[in-house]
Formats: sequence, C-alpha cells, structure tokens
Amino acid sequence: MSAINTLKNLFIRSDGEKTASDAELADKRKKKEPIIINQVTVRPIKRDTQDISKWRTAITYAEAESEQRWKLFELYKDMLLDGFLLQQKEKRISAITNCDLTFTIDGVSVPEIEELQQKIFFHKFLREVMESKFWGHSLLQLFWPVMGSDGPGATDLIPRTHVKPRKGIVSEEKWGDTGIPYREPPFDRTTIEIGDADDLGLLMPVSQYVIYKRGNFGDWAEFAEVFGMPFRWATYTNPESRKILEEALANAGSAGYVVAPEDANLQFFNPTAGSQSNDIFRMMRQACNEEISICILGNSMTTTEASKSGYAQAETHRDTQDEVHKADRRFILRVMNEKLNPYLESLGYPVKGGHWSYEEEDGLDLVQRLNVDMQVSTKVPIPAKYWYDKYKIPMPERGEAVSGQEGDKKKEKTEPSKDNSDS
Repeated sequence: MSAINTLKNLFIRSDGEKTASDAELADKRKKKEPIIINQVTVRPIKRDTQDISKWRTAITYAEAESEQRWKLFELYKDMLLDGFLLQQKEKRISAITNCDLTFTIDGVSVPEIEELQQKIFFHKFLREVMESKFWGHSLLQLFWPVMGSDGPGATDLIPRTHVKPRKGIVSEEKWGDTGIPYREPPFDRTTIEIGDADDLGLLMPVSQYVIYKRGNFGDWAEFAEVFGMPFRWATYTNPESRKILEEALANAGSAGYVVAPEDANLQFFNPTAGSQSNDIFRMMRQACNEEISICILGNSMTTTEASKSGYAQAETHRDTQDEVHKADRRFILRVMNEKLNPYLESLGYPVKGGHWSYEEEDGLDLVQRLNVDMQVSTKVPIPAKYWYDKYKIPMPERGEAVSGQEGDKKKEKTEPSKDNSDS
C-alpha cells in the first residue's frame, strides 16, 4: 500500500463514512501532529549595549554544559542591525535561493515536486537551511500538504533560543534545561535538524567586528561634535565684560565656546593634524567591514572597493567567493537528499530513487553555458529536446510557423526565387 493511502486510512471515520478529502486530510493531519512552537514561551528580546566582554561571556554560556545559547543569539539579533553585515548575509543567502533546483528520477523531472517548489513554505525551508550557516543550527517543523492536496503548508522555525542541540530538547523557557525531546516520536516525523550541535555559526566571529565598529562610530560622532564645528575663544578683563560675552556666545549658535580671563591659555593636543584626523575613524570602519566580508564571503573585494588592487587580484577574490557558493550548494543538496526526501516520501510524493540537483551546478551563466554547448555540439550530437529544455524555449507543434535558421530554410523552399518570378 502506498504512503498516501496509509495516511488516508488513518483518518477513516469510525462511523463508516468515506475517507476524508485531501484538504480535510491535510488540515486534520496538522491538527493531529503536536506543534512544538505552541509549547514554548517566547519572550521579547532584551537589547542592551553590547561590548567585547559581553560577547565573550555569551560565548562561554553557550559552550557550557547548561547550553545557555539565548544570550549569544540575542546578541546576534542585535548585531544584525548593522547594515553592512545584513547586506553581506543576504548576498550569500540569495546566491543560493536564487538558483534553480530540480528534482529528477532517471533524468526525468517530477511535476508534483516542481509544483511544490513554487510554494512559500518551500522557499522558507531553503532560506532557513542557509540561515543555519550563520546561527550554527536550525530546527524546523514541517507541515506540508500530502501529495494531491491543495491544502496550506507551513515551515515553522523553532526559536533558536529554546533549542538545546547537544541535549536534543526544546525547553519551554529559553533558560530551561529540560524540555521536549524533538528527536523522539512523535516529533521526529515532522522535524528536520540542520547544523552541528556544537556549531555557533558565522555570526560568532563576525559580532566582534560589529561591536568594534559601533564603538568607532560613537568616537567618530564625538570627534565631529567637538572638532567639526569652529571653537570660539573669548577673553575679558572685568566681570561686566564676562557677562556680556557669555550671553552673546550662548545666543550665537551651538558651537563650543570658552569665556576666559585675558591671561588664560587653551591648547588642544591632537595626535594627527588637519584632515588626517578623520582618517583614523574611516580606516577603522573599513577594516571592520573587510573582516566581516572575509568571514562571510571569503573575500573583501566583491563588495567593498579596494584602493590599490588589480584585475588579477579581483578575479582571485571572485574565485574565492564562487568556491564559497559552490560549498553552499553542495550543503543544500545534502540536506535535500538526505533529510527532506524521507519526509516527502512519508507524504506520498514519488521521490524514491530520485535526487536533487542544481540546473547550473558549475556556476556558469546563460551566455557561458550557450558557448559551451555550441562547442560541445561540434563534437557530439545533441538531441533537439535538450536545447528546448535547457533554454526554456517552447517546442513548435507540427506545421506551426517557426523563426530562426530552420524557419528561414523552410521559407526559402516554399517561396519562389526572384529570378524565376520575373521570368
């Protein structure tokens, strides 16, 4: 008996009525499956001013036997307010989610799986798989519709602050040390675990550079406040002049000023002079951004502009980034083939003997792929169907008018030549 029939038989009514419809089946199935996220208490994030000592303390708590990761993960969420870090993270994720996945059995695609890929819950699954690279671990609970059903589907991310991967539990409170054993029945049927239990993700080394950059911006703002506006110096010889000067300077704008006796002396000691004083803060910001880019993309030149670099160096950085993306694609395929396929099979989808792959696993764009195909076609014959499928061109029906070389050839055969018409 197929998996879909087995699932349907679970919902045969006791009064002898017929099996429920597919939509009812999907709805009942979700209601029957225990939902983990409903059994945890999600509390708001406590946002504090972060510094290096808090970052180190959070890492220590996460690596401890009690596995208190919530301090570190709340720090991560605060770090993701940094625009540059957020952009770098999205760049790496979108490089994978924008690639076309395909599922085939003996080289033939499966229409039911292609339709599944168009759903929002499928896209969220791919994104959360990639998110595990940054957080170290993701626990997903899937409520996808059985094959043949148009019912709603859902991909729920279990709050990471409540997940204890080394213990295999989801705690009700984020600081708890007991909870739901998600690797045991009945939760193991609907949960997919991604990432290593001891991995704290790419955001762990990156966070220190965001903290340094924030401190640098604060110092830079203070520097601009003190030295960015002209400083006014006024002297007086009697108390009456002092009062007049104080009132005049206070009403003349927000720039700093000093009213001092005529024999007073004020000096500013700067380690740098002139416009170079701003370069310290600018260089610190650039250095932090470069380290963030290197941690996430493996290079610093595909996002930020380098002042001294050549074409060869830029190509080397791009090659390094391509290797990172290639490793991500292989990671996605392992998760899909090893963990998602068994779940799809339990829903009745025809996935046995099939595998996932990327349409362009070598990373070539369409023009590069066409050039390769044209060169290959001069050596070995290529079926016509390949060109239509690869470049998404509809195959013409018999007798349908066509354009291109084949259409021109047919036109030449049917139309009389100009010389013959004149005669």
